[in-house]
This record gives sequence, C-alpha cells and structure tokens, in this order.
Amino acid sequence: MRSQEIPIGTWRTHISFQAVYDVAGSPTTIAAASLNGVLLYDLVLGGLTSLTKLNGLSGITITSLAFNQALNQLLIGYSDGSLDILRENSITQFTALKRSTTIEGSKRINNITIRQHIAYLFTDFGTVLFDLTKLEVKETWRDLGPGGALLKIYEGTFKGDSIFMATENGVLAGNLSDNLMDYNNWRRFNPGSFNNPVAAIASFNSRVYAALSGDGLYSYINGTWTKETFLQGEAFTSLSANTNLLITTQTKVWKLTSANSLTEIVSPLIQEPNAAIENGNGNFWIGDSRNGLIANTTGAFQSHIPNGPTFSGSFRLKHNAGKLYAVAGGFKTDLTPANKTESVNIFTAGMWKAEPAFLQHDVTDIDFSPSQVFTTSFTAGLQVVDNSTTTLYTSLNSPLVANRVSAIAYSGNGLWVANFNSPQPLHLLKPDNTWQSFSFPVTAAQFPVDLLVDHLGQVWMVLNPASGGGILVFNKSTHQHIYLTEAPGAGALPSRRIHSIASDLNGQVWVGSDAGVAYFPDPSRVFSGNVNAVKPIVNGRILLRDEKTTAIAVDGGNRKWFGTESGTWLFDSFGETQLLQFTAAESPLLSDVLHAIEINPVTGEVFFGTAAGIVSFRSDATTGTASFSQIKIFPNPVTSDFTGTVGISGLANDATVKITDASGRLVWQTMANGSTATWNVRDVSGKRATTGIYLVFAVSRDGSESVIGKIAVIN
Repeated sequence: MRSQEIPIGTWRTHISFQAVYDVAGSPTTIAAASLNGVLLYDLVLGGLTSLTKLNGLSGITITSLAFNQALNQLLIGYSDGSLDILRENSITQFTALKRSTTIEGSKRINNITIRQHIAYLFTDFGTVLFDLTKLEVKETWRDLGPGGALLKIYEGTFKGDSIFMATENGVLAGNLSDNLMDYNNWRRFNPGSFNNPVAAIASFNSRVYAALSGDGLYSYINGTWTKETFLQGEAFTSLSANTNLLITTQTKVWKLTSANSLTEIVSPLIQEPNAAIENGNGNFWIGDSRNGLIANTTGAFQSHIPNGPTFSGSFRLKHNAGKLYAVAGGFKTDLTPANKTESVNIFTAGMWKAEPAFLQHDVTDIDFSPSQVFTTSFTAGLQVVDNSTTTLYTSLNSPLVANRVSAIAYSGNGLWVANFNSPQPLHLLKPDNTWQSFSFPVTAAQFPVDLLVDHLGQVWMVLNPASGGGILVFNKSTHQHIYLTEAPGAGALPSRRIHSIASDLNGQVWVGSDAGVAYFPDPSRVFSGNVNAVKPIVNGRILLRDEKTTAIAVDGGNRKWFGTESGTWLFDSFGETQLLQFTAAESPLLSDVLHAIEINPVTGEVFFGTAAGIVSFRSDATTGTASFSQIKIFPNPVTSDFTGTVGISGLANDATVKITDASGRLVWQTMANGSTATWNVRDVSGKRATTGIYLVFAVSRDGSESVIGKIAVIN
C-alpha cells in the first residue's frame, strides 16, 4: 500500500495505467506505455513497477516503446521528440531532437524499430537513425515527400536489405545500401488506395503487410501489393510480427498464422486495443484503452493495472472528509458534450478507487451535504445519493433543460445547480426535494460554467467566456442580482473572460481571468451600485496579467495557489508576494496546463489536476483552529538520509514554535502557516542538527495555550 502521507516539500504522482498505448517485450520484461508513465512487468518474478517523471522519465505523452535486447535497453519515445533510454535501472535522457532549432513543426516520435545497434525513430518530420552504442544520431532522412516536401513517417519494417515505411501518403521503400537522405532514392507506393495514410506496417512470413484504415490489409511479395480478402474496411491500430502476425483494430485483436489462417483473440477485457505483441512463451500482451495491460499468462486473460486513477487528466477536484474526488469532465472547449465514460475517482488512505455507484457519463462536478453526495453530468442531469437511496433528476422529473448541468455548489439553503444553455440557468434543489428556478435579464447568464456560494450565501455564477463572459452574482434573500464585467463601477474585472473562482478564509472572493487575477474584498457590498475588484500589483503589473488563470485554491495559511496554462504559482494571502512557482520543465508537474487545484486541509497536500494527469505536492500550510489538537511530527525520527522538511501539525492557528536541544538552547524559531510549522533540521546558523532529542515548544497567538513535543534526530 502506498504511504498515506508524504514529507513536506515532496511530490507524488497519480498516474493512470488504465489506458495503455504501446507494448514492448524482452525475454525478462514486458513494458507498457500509458500517457505519462511506463509499466514494467517482470516475467521472472511477476511483479509490477512503474516509471514516471518523478523517478527519471524526461516528460509525458509517451508515444512509443522498443526493446534493444542485445544491449538490454528500453527505448521510450515522446510526442515532443524526447528519447529516454533505460538500462540497468538508469535512465539516459536524449533531448537533441526536442531542442533542435532546425526542425520546424512537430517532432513527435511515432514508432521505434531496432535493427542491429541502430534505433530507427519514425517521426513527424522523417526518420532518425540513432546509434545505440554511441548514443548519438547517425543520420536523418527527412523531407521525403515529392520534391523534398515534409512527410510524416508513422512506422517502419525491414525485409532483406530494404526498409519499408508507413507514411501519411502511402508506403516508401529504400535499399539500405543507398543514400536514403536523398528522397530520389526511395520507391513510392502511393497510387489508388495507397494515396492515403498507412496506419501500420510489419514484415511477416516473407511478406510486408500494410494496414490502411477504412480500406484493408495489403501484402507485398515479389514486387506486388495485394489486398487481402479479410478485415476489409476496418480501422487498424497496430501490426506486430513474431510467430504470428497480430493485428489490432479499434475493438478487436486478430492472429494471422503463417498458413494464412485468421482467428480472433477473444476476451471481454479487450475493448479498445492499441497494440499487441506475442512474446517467446507464446503469450499475448495487449495494450487497451479501457483495461490497461492485458495478458493470458495463466490461460485466461487478466488485466495488470497498478493502483491509480482510471483516467488521465482531471476536470475538477473536490476534497471532502479526508477523501479527494476527481471527475473527468463532460464538455469540450466548444461547450458540446465530451461523450466521456469515466467513473468518479476517489483517493483515500494513499489509494485510488473508481466509484461505480455515481454517474459515469460526461461527469462535470461533485459536491456534498452532511448526508448526501451530488454528482452531475452534461448529458444525464443530477444524481443524489443519500445513504442507500439514489435519485436521478433529469428533464423528465425536474426543471433541468437538456440535462446539461455544468456545475453545482451546496449551501445551507440546499444545492445550487447551474443549467447550461437554459432560460433558467440557476436552480435550487431544496432540502425537501422541491425545486426553485431563476432567470436573469442577461443573455450571458444562460451559459454558466462554474458556481461559488460565498460566506453570505450569495451565488456567484461564472459565465462562459465565449458566450459573453463575466460573473453574475445573485442574492436569493434580497432577490438582487448584478452582472460583473470589466466596466468601472460594475466589477472592474481584469477581463470578462473568467476561468476560475474561489473564496478565501476571510470571505474575499478571488477570480482568475485571461488578463490577470482580482478579488472582491467585501462581497456584502457587491450590490452597492459601485463595485470594483481589487487587482493585486506584483512588480508594477496586475497579478498574472499575461496568464490565463484556470484554477484557484486557498490553503490553510490563506495563501493563494493559482493554476494557469504556464504552470502554477503560490502567492501570499494578499497576492502580492510570490512564494513558489512550478512548471513542467522544472518540477514533477505533468503539464503546464492546469485544470483544477484542491488541497487536503489536514495534511496540506496540494493536488494539481493537469491536462496530462494528477500530481500532488505536500505544502507547509494546513487549516487550523484557535486551539491545539493532537500534535503530529512527521517524519520522526529524522534519519541521516532525510534531506527534506519536518512538519509539525495540529497547532493552533499561526502559533509561535521554538525548537531547542535537550539543554534548552534555541535551535530554531518560526510561526505556523495555519496549523502547520516546518523545520529544515538545521540550526539558526544553517548547520544540520546533530544527533539527539529536540524539544518543540508551541504557543498560541494570544498566549493562552501551549504544547510540547519531541523530535529525534539520528545522523
């Protein structure tokens, strides 16, 4: 089981291996690639291990795998042209292609094939020959289209002294003894049906097979391509040759024998296969988009998936009662249904699980009352789970129009529901299960994409930027509403294109736009007739003026975490002092594009929902109270190999903390962020604390309470 907590200042990744896009095998190991991790299955011991950006991979969006058995190397290719080489638990990162300024456009590595000591990298700009002994590029075949035009190469195979390559426009064939950097030395097979993209290519049974999606499978022998009579019109995803030729289509896996006999490999686990291989033991290993890595090593097919979310990326994250909930989202950027079928994922006690009892199609949001769980869909309405009772509200039994619920927010009055593209875009589901609906004389108000209920019970509706944007604030008690825009006196927002909203510990409402961040210091005055948002100034400019701020979260120290499409920032409570910044290039963040940020208030762990998956960082702030609770010091004891920060939690809000040695000499003094203080295991002069027992003295802000703890340091 994964550790329930991580030390302050450290990261953990939450990688989904539910979808596997490529598979490669050696005599001892099977490797399977998800979007942002590699799963390794030990054929000898049977165990699973994983590689991620946190333990050595150079990035995310893995596109291809290949084993070099002679040198015991696993090659991992990426969409940005990066190449990782794993050998004996050490990863070498090759980034020359990614950093090249002479290659314009996409540098995606589509496939890797190894012949002798050369890895052939088939890319969107050509084919790169990479020397696996010298770890350097030998030569590059690029611009292989007619007249030297750019041509995408999807895959390659060898037959005799020739190489055949599947391209976006037919098949290319060349003699390896020729100068293949000259496009004139290639034979082009692209008349008729071949004047189309070739999905996959492989050599098998003295033939070359090429798969053309929507057309069929072609075989090449004695200078002639012949269309096979089977699998015509299928959409192909891969070809793989060993004892048999394995053919994967969008929904099935087929085995073609050397006697030209075709049979389907059948298993209910095979739903959306992307790749399949046959290893030396005659077992089949299949990468599937729904069931991960599938194999029949025990006879029947089994799925091999380590614990993690069931999907990559995250639309919204919500924390409740010690659990983190992740939903995949239900609409695209153009506000049409996403047609996603993904369960709500729950992270608790260091483990992930999918909850099939909740809505699973186009899920947009989740929220909680003391006794109920609410989930929403952009196509299926609102689900209320109350203990063992489940109620589904749709357009048939509620005022919801077209079942398009984009967001919800629970308050003491009941559940507020945002109904996208509706003349009554805001509904209230009351505790007695009756509905009340509201309309507003603002066209943009018909398109809400997010909701916030402030500490006064006022509802803030974030409106779709493409449909007019802005924010509509509604007070049910006074029947007032106001439409906030960038106009002075009517909100003075940095921009009408609002993408995020949050309320801080002082009740101030913070909003993120595509032209900066602002906040409303006193939401009670929003209906005063002259309201202007405060725009924090950092280095003479509006906070994050040049960023699209897509997520905001407030930690236990009332500090602000901002997610953008360029990474994430931590600022002080006023948004004026930058404390941290994380980008994908310089941290384990999986992507610079943030969709959501949520914080575990007890541990201070900050969860980042990015375009490529979820990662978390243990921050040094937790939500506190006026009094001390049970003090927790982690880690304790502190051993010689620990170089991080010790967390002291359970303190009273903003308590003063002093650390002394056994003789009473002051070693360190600090103040808690919320209910957590930190110690870097050094004294005031910067020297590492020596072996011994250290005393922790904490006093509440008003001096009325105090507590004592102990830390053991073992060097």
